[in-house]
Amino acid sequence: MIKQPNKILVIRSGAIGDVIMTTPLVKSIRKRFPKANISYLVGKWSKKAVESNPNIDNIIAFDDDIVFKKKISRIFSLIGKLRKKKFDLCFILDKSYLWNLFAFLCNIKTRIGFNRNWEGFINTLNVDYKGTKNELDYYLDIAKLLGIEPKEKTPELFPTKKDKEFTSGLIEKNKLKNKVVIGIAPGGAENPGQKLLLKRWPKDKYTELIKELVKKQGIILFGGNDDKGVCSLIKKSVKGKIINTAGKLTIKQSAALIGKCSLFITHDSGPMHIASTTKTPVIAIFGPTDPKRFAPKNAVVIRKNIDCSPCYDAKGNYKKCIEHDCMESIDVKEILDEAKRILRE
Repeated sequence: MIKQPNKILVIRSGAIGDVIMTTPLVKSIRKRFPKANISYLVGKWSKKAVESNPNIDNIIAFDDDIVFKKKISRIFSLIGKLRKKKFDLCFILDKSYLWNLFAFLCNIKTRIGFNRNWEGFINTLNVDYKGTKNELDYYLDIAKLLGIEPKEKTPELFPTKKDKEFTSGLIEKNKLKNKVVIGIAPGGAENPGQKLLLKRWPKDKYTELIKELVKKQGIILFGGNDDKGVCSLIKKSVKGKIINTAGKLTIKQSAALIGKCSLFITHDSGPMHIASTTKTPVIAIFGPTDPKRFAPKNAVVIRKNIDCSPCYDAKGNYKKCIEHDCMESIDVKEILDEAKRILRE
């Protein structure tokens, strides 16, 4: 039995989607410990995924470089800062033994995390992690350790009133109000310390798809700063009503705008997980990664049964790939037909 803690620390480094998938667990932690002060330790890259979350009292953001470039002195400086806060319960949502050791060095008495192979040996309590089911369900297994059977399993973002007003204005400005609008994110899969471009469906296929869809629907392109190039190239190649928002929206504004779309199409990426927080239907294109582990619950998954797919293992490693058959073999017509089916319903 875990005693009522005063101060709780939740740790999750990684990409925006990784952080978004933890939000149902955070909600369960708040439900189990309503009076506790909950802090969330996260990299600055993904910080905005937990901003405005009513279940979190404090966000502690660190420079992602201290992890990816192994800046030891700054890591120990962060440990010292956290020790002073005197947390008495910690949830380590990264799988690596290094983060488990990090929490131990922060002098937190009760530490709950994952045991991937032997990596959770230093924790107080563990959920066995084999990478065989959805990541979100693994997080909710931690909630079950607390005696909670979570009812809410949908990831959450919390757009503000200003975010919603901004996106409503964008829709009206571009004369898309009351029209069928499809959101598309052709980029993504780039994070600090890690580029996973194999997860992308090819740009030329997105271009061909948009040429068909734009004939009857409005199109909004989504993405971050790194996606400006690919979105601009697609827009230049296609005639029709296309709004390019790449690099122009915050995470919460993106969620609010996706929520106004009739359909969202992308591959395994941050925008896919942002879309999972809305009620908008999602078509998710998968290849190197396993949809059993990463696909949102509200997504229609399209993938090919190729011998080498998925090649992304439970430790985050890829096999070397030359052909990229898992994504190249997915035809534009498959996505187009599925989009038409969803829009008819």
